Amino acid sequence: MRLYTQKATESPYWNEYMETMPREKLDQLHLRRLQRLIKYAYENIPMYQELYDKAHVKPEDIKMLDDYVEKIPSIDKPDILRYQAANPPFGGSIVRDSDEYLTFFFQTSGTTGTPMKEIGYYRDMLSTGWVFKWWAHGIRPADIFYFAFPFGTFMAFWCAYYDAVAMGAQVITSGGMTTEQRVRQILELKPTVLVATPTYAMRIAEMAREMGVDIAHSSIKYITSAGEAGYVLPTVRDAVEKAWGAKALDLYGISDLWGSTSWHCPVHPDRLHLTETIAYPLVLDKEGKLVPDGGIGEWTLTNYSTVMPLIKYRTHDTVEWHKETCECGRTWTWLRGGVLGRTDQMVTIKGTNVFPTAIQGIIGGIDGLTENLEIHILTGEGGDEIDIKVEAAPDVPAEKYEVLKKHLRGELQFRIGVKMKVDLLLPKTLPRYEVKAKRVFDHRKRK
Repeated sequence: MRLYTQKATESPYWNEYMETMPREKLDQLHLRRLQRLIKYAYENIPMYQELYDKAHVKPEDIKMLDDYVEKIPSIDKPDILRYQAANPPFGGSIVRDSDEYLTFFFQTSGTTGTPMKEIGYYRDMLSTGWVFKWWAHGIRPADIFYFAFPFGTFMAFWCAYYDAVAMGAQVITSGGMTTEQRVRQILELKPTVLVATPTYAMRIAEMAREMGVDIAHSSIKYITSAGEAGYVLPTVRDAVEKAWGAKALDLYGISDLWGSTSWHCPVHPDRLHLTETIAYPLVLDKEGKLVPDGGIGEWTLTNYSTVMPLIKYRTHDTVEWHKETCECGRTWTWLRGGVLGRTDQMVTIKGTNVFPTAIQGIIGGIDGLTENLEIHILTGEGGDEIDIKVEAAPDVPAEKYEVLKKHLRGELQFRIGVKMKVDLLLPKTLPRYEVKAKRVFDHRKRK
């Protein structure tokens, strides 16, 4: 007995009508949804009523998308934290009298500061966009998902878990297991899809090698990841695909926004498509003005969630956006190269703007270096400085370390244009992570 018709199973689209909707019609749909959402938020969420009154804007002022861009004030994580702190745990950041709709509680990972509390309705969890990616790349209900994830209060792969269940697939959880136990379970249960961060996927492969297991010949056909700079970067994608002998699929989600996912294009591996059924995108410059199609700026999103919608939310992620139809047939907005950097982690060294993701990409392209690295941002006498710590590959002899370190320093200076301090470390020196790896450490003193 089949869950889906033959036609649906063979289609490259999970929802062809929405994924290929003409841009003009899609924008009209977004306008209607934004108008309803802004009115609802103004009438039911104290935070928005105060913010919009302060900005002298009313819901009825939003008659076209340009009004939304120009009149609605953007919000930031500190705005929400302030309302949550005033009346814990959620304060004026959620819909009034919504107790019966508070199904799932999470909080942000705290990677960039104080964790933000997230509360939502179960339907928000079932519409995060993972299935669109899986279906586009050939994953079907007959596949078996293995979740190498501890299932704590960080949203991460919770939404992927429920999307897999909603799709009709078998799911295997491994919360509480050691990495060695997970390797053994993968060999025993023969899942076809591994769900893990890129860092932890590599850690499992590393453990398998130590156990004498050739994980590239396991049952895993797909590695589906999120939470870090991932497989849209060729060096990261190539490393994971080589280690596992499987196809690596990227997804860029933002837990603050209940996912609001952008996922790997099946035709262009350097593109991520935003799931426009659940979010509306803008890219803004430093002055908050709209960046033209094809330009680079800050990814700013509105999510259509039930209890805690975030309207015109600044992500601090720098992206290059495109709204023209992709060769895969989708009309949804796509990002070239995924997240290019973060506005709050940019370092200016002697007039040159440096993003940590650019450093990671260079390191990943040098033989003899591994993906295990740390980037430390400091304040020196002459301004910002960067110190890099990176592990050598296990097969690199100690006498080659100095040559390899010199080569990395030269590549960084040639390709980015500034000098950086480099420390080459022995294998297994740096910490290993199961969820989001902490790669960037910002030690600068804030004014």
